[in-house]
Order: sequence, then structure tokens, then C-alpha cells
Amino acid sequence: MGKPGLPWKRGPAAWKIASNSEEIKIQLYVQPRKFLSLRKTAKLFGVSTQPIRDWVRLGHLKREGPRRQIALGELERFIGWLKKRAEPFDPQNYLERLPLITPFQKLRRAQFVWPKDRNALNPQELAALAGCHPSLILKAIHCGRLHGRHRSPCRFEVTRQAWQSRWFI
Repeated sequence: MGKPGLPWKRGPAAWKIASNSEEIKIQLYVQPRKFLSLRKTAKLFGVSTQPIRDWVRLGHLKREGPRRQIALGELERFIGWLKKRAEPFDPQNYLERLPLITPFQKLRRAQFVWPKDRNALNPQELAALAGCHPSLILKAIHCGRLHGRHRSPCRFEVTRQAWQSRWFI
């Protein structure tokens, strides 16, 4: 199995670097050193070290400097490459990035009996009943396709009424 053609072309790290490419290039020009470490590269790009490690592992970035550092020229080449190929990645265009088949088909087809003693279920409980992953419930909530209320600042719950009147169909 070969390596993918483009590294995380659709991912948030690639888009972040591509959209900030001019600022990053300016910072590259004022660097006193000719090579940057993995951590300094990640800090310069504004991402974690994991995407950098993955791009090195896949061969899209080369660490050929002393102590396996990355040359500034290599970083400049990579930024230009990402700038040409990266695709927008932000929460507002989530549905546009998905395939033409609606991602909520599983929720649309879900048929189950709501527990009699419960007025609301959290995404994990609802996913178990619907036969899907809890992240699908959360995506439907975040996209506005399913109404979920905040049980606490970071936890949602879906009421029986919200599930019955869901409009992602």
C-alpha cells in the first residue's frame, strides 16, 4: 500500500498552515538558524508536533539537518506545496466536506423505543439505541440537524421531543 498523495490535504493542520503561509514565511526569513527542531517547527506552524511527525514519516517533509532538524528551505517548499493544495477546513463548511450521501442516514433510519422513564438521553445512550457512534449524535447537534440542550457546559442531552421532531431527514 503506497503513501497518500497529499498529507492531510483536508485536515485542519494543513489548512491552518496554508492560510497563515505568508506570516509563517516572514517568520522563516527572520530566523537566525538554518535548521529548526520538530518542536520549533510545530510552534512556527501553530500546530502540534503530531502532524509534523506524520508528514516526516510519510516523506512529505525531510529531516536532514543536524540532530534530524528540518531545513528552512524544506519548510518553505512544504508551505508552498500546502498553500497550493490544502482545502478549507472549518466548522462552517463541515457538511460541504462530507460525501454527497448525507452523514446522518443512520440516524434517519434509526427506529427504537424510547425508554419510558427517561425524558432525555445523553449522546452515548442515544447512540446505543440508534446503533451508531456517539460522535454522530454530537455532529448532528453541532450542525443544527438535531436539537440538543446543554446538561452541563460540555455535555449535551437530547429530549424525547427533540428526537421525535428531528429535522435531519
